[in-house]
Amino acid sequence: MIGLIFWKQEYKFTLPTPKPRNYVEVHQGDSVDIQYSAAQPTYYHFYNYDCPCSRFNIKEFQSLVNKYKNEVKFYAVIETEDISSDDVNDFLEKYDLGIEVIKDSEGHLAQALGVYSTPQAVLIKDHKVYYKGNYNKARFCLSKNTKFAAQALEAMIKGEKVPDFPMVAEIAYGCELPSNTNKSNTFFSFLDL
Repeated sequence: MIGLIFWKQEYKFTLPTPKPRNYVEVHQGDSVDIQYSAAQPTYYHFYNYDCPCSRFNIKEFQSLVNKYKNEVKFYAVIETEDISSDDVNDFLEKYDLGIEVIKDSEGHLAQALGVYSTPQAVLIKDHKVYYKGNYNKARFCLSKNTKFAAQALEAMIKGEKVPDFPMVAEIAYGCELPSNTNKSNTFFSFLDL
């Protein structure tokens, strides 16, 4: 039984995250009109406390913030079932990033940017989606060749076009956002114990 639980936990993170029924596609190059925008290039990191993929990924995000915080406006977007001010303060203290944290408990910002799982990155330049997708092909961000978010960020800062990434960069995997858990086309229900 323990082996089955472990397998289920690991296996589900290798599958694409089910899209919510009300999902609206947002593509590279699409214009976005969102409340949290900046004149400079902007980076949105979608994080969920309850998602192991988000916890594995946070060091990669920290390294990007530390390296590029003078050139890019970074936001951490936190979505959990019940977000409190304490949750935001805990995040700020624990990760000491010196960036603004956005509470997105209803999922409005996530929906506006076409995000339905964590961890995900969305880069905005000139009010258009420059990159939206995964940090890496695996949740540990160990492969330098597939650090999609980092490569996109570097290209954006240099004024280059978005690198040509494989499909795995854009197919969301990880954890469903809590605001979508009752709205998804879940077809993996056989995995539920």
